[in-house]
Amino acid sequence: MQSHALLFALVATAAFAAEPPIPPTPDKQPEPPFPPSKDGALQMLVPGFTVRELPVKITSLNNIEYAADGRLLAGGYDGRFHLLRDTDGDGLEDKVITFSPAESADYPLGMAVKDGVLYAVLADEVVRFSDTDGDGVPDTRVTVVKGFANPALEKLPYLNHRRVDSALALALAPDGSIYVTMGNAGYSNPYWHDGTVEKGRAASGPVGTPHYSPDKRHGCLLRIAPDGKIEQLASGLRYVMALQFNKLGDLFGTDQEGATWCPNGNPFDELLHIQPGRHYGFPPRHPQFLPDVVDEPSVWDYMPQHESTCGFRFNGPAPGRAVFGPEFWGENAIITGESRGKLWRTKLAKTAAGYVAKTDLFARMGLLAVDCAISPQGDLLVSCHTGGPDWGNGPKGAGRLFKISYTGKDAPQPVLTWPASDTETVVAFDRPLDPSAWSDIAARTSIADGRWVDAADRLEAIRPGYVVVQMQQRDKPGAVAVKSARLSEDRRSVVLETAPRVSAVNYALTIRQPGGALDLMHDLSGVEAEWRGERADAANKLWLPHADFIAARAFTRGSVAHAAFWKQVATPGTLTLRGQVDLWKMLIPVTQPGSDLGYTPEPEVVTVVFKSDAALKLYAPGVKIEQLGAHEASFTLTPAGEGKYLPFTATVTTPVSTVDVSFHTSRDPRPRALGTRRFLVPFATAALPGEQRLAHPEINGGDWEAGHALFKGKAACATCHKLRGDGVQVGPDLSNLSFRDYASVLRDISDPSAAINPDAAAYTVTLDDGTAVIGTRIAETAAELQIAQPGGAVAKLAKAHISKTEPLAISLMPPGLDKTLTPGELRDLMTYLLTEPH
Repeated sequence: MQSHALLFALVATAAFAAEPPIPPTPDKQPEPPFPPSKDGALQMLVPGFTVRELPVKITSLNNIEYAADGRLLAGGYDGRFHLLRDTDGDGLEDKVITFSPAESADYPLGMAVKDGVLYAVLADEVVRFSDTDGDGVPDTRVTVVKGFANPALEKLPYLNHRRVDSALALALAPDGSIYVTMGNAGYSNPYWHDGTVEKGRAASGPVGTPHYSPDKRHGCLLRIAPDGKIEQLASGLRYVMALQFNKLGDLFGTDQEGATWCPNGNPFDELLHIQPGRHYGFPPRHPQFLPDVVDEPSVWDYMPQHESTCGFRFNGPAPGRAVFGPEFWGENAIITGESRGKLWRTKLAKTAAGYVAKTDLFARMGLLAVDCAISPQGDLLVSCHTGGPDWGNGPKGAGRLFKISYTGKDAPQPVLTWPASDTETVVAFDRPLDPSAWSDIAARTSIADGRWVDAADRLEAIRPGYVVVQMQQRDKPGAVAVKSARLSEDRRSVVLETAPRVSAVNYALTIRQPGGALDLMHDLSGVEAEWRGERADAANKLWLPHADFIAARAFTRGSVAHAAFWKQVATPGTLTLRGQVDLWKMLIPVTQPGSDLGYTPEPEVVTVVFKSDAALKLYAPGVKIEQLGAHEASFTLTPAGEGKYLPFTATVTTPVSTVDVSFHTSRDPRPRALGTRRFLVPFATAALPGEQRLAHPEINGGDWEAGHALFKGKAACATCHKLRGDGVQVGPDLSNLSFRDYASVLRDISDPSAAINPDAAAYTVTLDDGTAVIGTRIAETAAELQIAQPGGAVAKLAKAHISKTEPLAISLMPPGLDKTLTPGELRDLMTYLLTEPH
């Protein structure tokens, strides 16, 4: 940890002073039923919810948040800030009041409300908007803190100087401190190689001297204390787009994948529990470039690749905020997946060794889901950008807002889906089911299986243009035959009898019902738990989602079958846990297909520890067990490879209340929790990766060198783009094109305004003498704004002379470049763009 003095001007004591209370906004709440949204842009996968779109016209919003009094506050991609109100009492905000109307390239990406006051983080500044006249509309703006970026990095040519390298997410702590995350300054060059070849070094590897170190205030978490002191708490973050404290005061963030910008970036979007002193894997440990860090694993990886996790909220109950959805959804993390239009709820359990998670997909969208907020009444509001992945059609694009209300509270809600055996799948509900409505359910149920299968894949309307996504699409799902179905005796569960399924992949269930389908997903993670009491007839065999009791109890909340099981293990008898454990790459980051870490990691020796408040015995075939007393046992091994699961059996005398499970490795002795996916049921068999080839068949026969000449010549790409050392960087960085798919790159060439990269959104900057400068923002200081213009010239504009900054509604790049090239030239250009030299 390092403490740093404040770098620039700071409003300290006054900035954190309490504001006068704001009178509540009158809010007449209507009663359901509500008319649903008409175009189906947001579709729920579970029953009981109504989706409505807010009747407002507004540009793209990056952040939304409710104040406890019901006011909806929003931060725009164009730099403006708004208040939205419901004026007619129908429960939908219909009036937009823009209280900060100045457009700016310095737009917010993080926002929070405390005591009715709005805080927003900009590139290098936290601002506060307050309402001083009591009408509920913020009317003053104050700079709370400014200057927390590292000025020494601003002009280094080997770093990515764009908006994403600055502050991203914001959270307000109960003690009055402010937490912000800084984007990584080298998303395509994570170790910050300077491009100068070291003497004797092979040119085929990373070129130049690496300059990254974890304490340089980029890719990090900062705490700004009420007295103005700035402290860096954690490193190795890539782009944490949202920060939230849970009810226990622990801090979580959604970090975005980066494997398509560099071979060893995070391959998945992540939910991180961000702890002081930890390093979160971007860049990962490297024996030469970064030998002294330990890469902290995520709490949950969102799969398949390219989900683009953005906003999230913890689902109450909290002051000024009810629970969204059924009661058992309480305290879940509600998370938006932007690039593929998804909404998840992630259940979290804090075990003795750390957090464990389990996630369910509950909605799909045909839009880019950027942020969410939960109203005081418990409605979920989702803010969307329009246009294509990854950030839509830019600051001037149309924003859309959807409100999801839990209106059908009598509808049975699915609580949990699990594999009871190799031929049985159980779906548990929160209340008894009507037998007449479930009599022919087997005929109305289908199950798809596959490595990348997810619930309701048929509804996926958008997906980002990357080769690895195409590869996933080529991995066609299979089908599992449903033979029969029955209700349990208490009518709280549906038991599906299927053809045998043992492969450790995903299984997506679609149960077609009047009024819509129920879509669920499960895998073969978990353990088999068998309890036998002292009486011969006292026995129970049940699936548990995790071997650790804290996690297992949390993830079975709402299941009556599991509630009965927990009562049984509190009585005399014997409990046996059987399963398999996957110990491959516990603290070694995984990479996307076709990539590697750039070195061969040393073998990882893993120790797994079971501990209980009752007598415990552990067995694993071929592995020595260390009995560490009557209540604790462990085993240690070097994993044999991917898909090499280790069977185990743990026997515990009951009554028992706790079984704790942790691991540590030869890389780091600190105990950590095993993720849910690390445990597999006894009958699961490994599903090894299928096709790993990243290919572009559309460019077969193309001439790479001819394409290089076109890039610099006739196509004129080099006047605004930089690739492999050629050209100038006005438009987006092109270093990840070899991971993009052909169709998406062709679309960028033919229709560049369809999806505008946030790193290269164009602006018109008007000076006080009437001069207008058009280009992309590449750097900013307290006194100066730097605009890169087509051709590469950089205008350095004194802020004192800027009268207006307006985002362009379209890309700087003219459309139809592909039409100026012959088919052969287009193939050659695409060959150069999409492939590396051989």
